[in-house]
Amino acid sequence: MIKINKIAGLCMVIALGGCAVGPDYRRPAAVVPDRWQAEAGDELGQAMFEPVEPEALKKWWEGFADSRLDWLIDQALSDNLDLKITLARIDQARAARTAARAQLFPSVDVGAGIQRSDNPFPGFAPGIKFNLFEMGFDALWEIDLFGRLQRRLEAASAELEAMEAQYNQTWVTLTADLARSYIEYRSFQNQLRITHANLAAQQKTQTLIEKLFEAGVGTRYDAVRARAQTEATRAQIPYLESWLIAALRQLEVLIGQPPGALATVLREPDGVPMASGQAMLASPAATIWHRPDLRIAERQLAAATALQGAAVAELFPRLSLSAFLGLRNTDIESLFKSAAFSYNAAAGLFQPLLNFGRIRAGIDQADARQQEAYLVFEKAVLEALRETETALTRYLKEEVRRQALARSVADLHEAVRLSQLRFQVGAVSFLDVLDAQRNLYSVEIELARSEAKASTDLIALYKALGGGVAMAAPPTETALEK
Repeated sequence: MIKINKIAGLCMVIALGGCAVGPDYRRPAAVVPDRWQAEAGDELGQAMFEPVEPEALKKWWEGFADSRLDWLIDQALSDNLDLKITLARIDQARAARTAARAQLFPSVDVGAGIQRSDNPFPGFAPGIKFNLFEMGFDALWEIDLFGRLQRRLEAASAELEAMEAQYNQTWVTLTADLARSYIEYRSFQNQLRITHANLAAQQKTQTLIEKLFEAGVGTRYDAVRARAQTEATRAQIPYLESWLIAALRQLEVLIGQPPGALATVLREPDGVPMASGQAMLASPAATIWHRPDLRIAERQLAAATALQGAAVAELFPRLSLSAFLGLRNTDIESLFKSAAFSYNAAAGLFQPLLNFGRIRAGIDQADARQQEAYLVFEKAVLEALRETETALTRYLKEEVRRQALARSVADLHEAVRLSQLRFQVGAVSFLDVLDAQRNLYSVEIELARSEAKASTDLIALYKALGGGVAMAAPPTETALEK
């Protein structure tokens, strides 16, 4: 036992004094501007936005003050299948990390064996003939002198953290997609309401024109024109209804429910939810690290860097310790007697000598993989800046358009009223009334679409800023923390 303790103690000293070869990871600095271009070049943007804390972005959908939207997001959190798939992948990554960590410790097996040795040619080595029975514990421990196993553990930890960030990314995307589909659903309801109201008004006008024509006061041209406009408006209803159903089905998929699950819940029409975009703009530097996709790219870069070290460590010697503790005897009947107790310990040092470039090729492959991961990270930064700039610009421009359309609708309502009064006193023909009604319907529909687009553009901006809260898996300790 003294010899075993000496060998184990020596190996522990060597292991503790060992070093991890290869590059140590440092998080790269993301090169980003001080402020957004869209904000600097737009007066509305300068007036509307101010810096925001990350906490304010976590539940951005509450700014729409829509209880149905809040309920749908709660349902998605518990039942969405994409989230469940990502959680399963987190479990896979966690198991891989546990397996990588286990390689740092000894492996102990229990077994039993029978060995028969006999020399069929006694003239060459007379007397070599025996049986050996054994039962006991075998232990094997690779001492991680140069950090090969440690680097693999670092890589597995980084991959696990990347997968947890992927869960956050899935949740951010889900909340944005669900809110966008909900707004589209409410928008189609609103457009249907406008279309039905205009259809009813046009039908009244058509009836009046037909009566005037029958009385010999109006013209057949006016009657045909009024009927054509009514039928054109009627034709929009099935088109809008089909899109309404499609939006409803999309919502049901997002919350993990079969078709028809929301038919009753969302049957009653409601307005398009609107929210203010004030106090929600973060600086570019802060935005970068709010985004889960940037976290994913950064963690994958960390994993690739750790695997570089593991590849380099293949060039260096490996030290392993093995031991046996159990029973050995040449007679099976005496195997369980005290005299059969046996133990041994051994240490081995292995240095790669001739592998025809296999190790060097592995190092080159790891270097190329790390370079690829770095370039992917840089591209992800640029894509994050592009997405945020685009979303911000679209939201600002659509808000200007929505306000102009709202003013136009108010004026057109007055124009329709005045055209009807002028027609009644014979100041204008009925064509003027039809034109005013057609223009009002057209701009009302555009306003309804603009309201929905302004909200969806705001959602895209929240998503680009990394907004959204995720109930991610518990954080794990990194290899260095362990």
